[in-house]
Amino acid sequence: DGPLSLHESTIMMNSDSGQSPDKSRSQSTEDTSQNPTEQMNGQINYDELCNVKNLKNDEVLSRVSELVQALRGLDEYDRGETMKILKSIGDTYWSYRAFWVKIGDTLADEGFAEITMKILKTLNGKGIFKNDSIWFPVYYCFNTLWNYSDASLKLAKSIAENDGVRFFTINCDHAPYIKNLHSKNVYYVVKASMSILHNISRTTDIHHYFKDNGTTEVMLKFATSKDLTYEMLKVMSLLTLAHIVEEEDNDKLIDETGAIDCCVRYILKALSSEKRRHLGFTPHELMDGMSKLAVNDKNKKKIVDAGALPVFLTMLKGSHKEEQANAARAIWTLSFDKEVCQQIVEFPEMMETLESLKTSQDKEVVKNVNGALFVLKGENDVSKRPKSAKKNKGHVFISYSWNEKEVIMKLRERLKKEGVEVWIDVERMGGSTLSAMAEAVENAAVVLICMSEKYKQSPNCRLEAEYTFQMRKEYIPLMVQKRYRPDGWLGMILGAKLYFDFSGKYPFEKPWNGLMKELKGMGRLSVLENNALDKTDAPVASSSPAMFSSQPRRQSSVSSKLYQMNTEDVSNWLCSLKLDGCVPSFAQFDGKLLAQLKSMKNEAAEFYYHCLEKNLNMNLVEILTFTEGLEKL
Repeated sequence: DGPLSLHESTIMMNSDSGQSPDKSRSQSTEDTSQNPTEQMNGQINYDELCNVKNLKNDEVLSRVSELVQALRGLDEYDRGETMKILKSIGDTYWSYRAFWVKIGDTLADEGFAEITMKILKTLNGKGIFKNDSIWFPVYYCFNTLWNYSDASLKLAKSIAENDGVRFFTINCDHAPYIKNLHSKNVYYVVKASMSILHNISRTTDIHHYFKDNGTTEVMLKFATSKDLTYEMLKVMSLLTLAHIVEEEDNDKLIDETGAIDCCVRYILKALSSEKRRHLGFTPHELMDGMSKLAVNDKNKKKIVDAGALPVFLTMLKGSHKEEQANAARAIWTLSFDKEVCQQIVEFPEMMETLESLKTSQDKEVVKNVNGALFVLKGENDVSKRPKSAKKNKGHVFISYSWNEKEVIMKLRERLKKEGVEVWIDVERMGGSTLSAMAEAVENAAVVLICMSEKYKQSPNCRLEAEYTFQMRKEYIPLMVQKRYRPDGWLGMILGAKLYFDFSGKYPFEKPWNGLMKELKGMGRLSVLENNALDKTDAPVASSSPAMFSSQPRRQSSVSSKLYQMNTEDVSNWLCSLKLDGCVPSFAQFDGKLLAQLKSMKNEAAEFYYHCLEKNLNMNLVEILTFTEGLEKL
């Protein structure tokens, strides 16, 4: 609806300083643009430049670039030109829907985030509610950043890299703002700030910004609030937390906020609404947060217990393709828990509905439905699959997330140049090629697991990784995202294995040379035997906080008696150590897994203690008692 003039606002005060606005300097939108001479700055005709109506398709992006460059050239920001340019850029969002992503990416490339953050900080120093000539450009900064950071992950990341997380987190925690949320303009600032933070949270390689600026603590204040006057802020904070909270803090998020129950309730309300929205959120937007929560194995049963299955079935039976794809993906993600998987299979009409959607015209729906059915029917269970008639082909299978496609495709081409046969799902069709995936893993010499945040969140990637693990295939972890620390299911599969860092932290050739040396050392890719390898060692990192040499390690000597222990023996052993309370956490452990845990202690002590505390929920006394007992086995 555009900015509300400070003269019309219910609260006439500067929320930065608490002072009343200077009415003598206040100008309306019309005042700032009435004098044609004020629209001229050198050779720039602002009327012509800012007219973004009826542009041809090939003119849209170039006009956006021109507007950003004109904005960069301004020296003062509380004049009419700043507001006019920002409003024009914002208007393209409503006029050129098909170009949303491209416009957002263009804004990122042109440095829009850097410029707008400079404008916001400059005007913030003057007091954004001092007068309309300051407030209006501030409003359009928020408006454009909010809309286009939703459309473009590239712009969202650029905002984070230009101090956006700190700035918008401070806005959400600014005491004068919180006190005056009943003012429409103040409420808009907080709402827009939180929405931009949410958009940023969906990107990769930026979570350290949230941690450094205490965003989680600020969002928790809104998420745990019992006051539903500003319930929209509660919902947005929950969706943001779903993306930025790490697995080790998951229990705190769920217990303190009731996030799962809230998400299920809000989705149901959105589905029941005539406008198919609740507090402005569509079922698709709300499902985005639910899907993120579903990745954590501890949450899977809680989501089903909260009544999510009837809601998902409603979405599957509806006519909205986006909602069908969301629901199918959530079911696919949940189905990795065996108990939950059985509940889904037995839920009335669920399997029939999923089967009926296999013929959908929407590719994303088909992919997610096929993926869900693959797991629900147990086709991912190695013991139930027919053995492949093909012999081991000695190829390299690359398991990756499409988000990191650039470095993966470079890796693929380099392997092919070395004469290595590569199996890779280039189109990432997922569900439609899962049988082919399973067969490709079965016949692979080695699997490259390309670790990233998006990889962990993808049910398709989890399926590939777990199938590799079940097949006892040789696999080599590759890190393809800076500052990423694998946790949850991916961390458990990775254990204490070493990885090669292709995240960009080092020049490509360094990890590449190390990877080639590792592949050759396996002795299973005969095409590599006659290829000369660079002698430069690659940077090899440990998947645990400790660091290790790239030299092969000796297997630690473990008694055969330990290997013979079954799950009941492990439970009895724990009870003999007076660790009865730990038995549920070790319910799936047999002697072989204890042996692996013992090896982890010897080779990656820090990671070993981290797993006992965070993954197996043991306190210090229990950890010391357990470790002493393990040493004696």
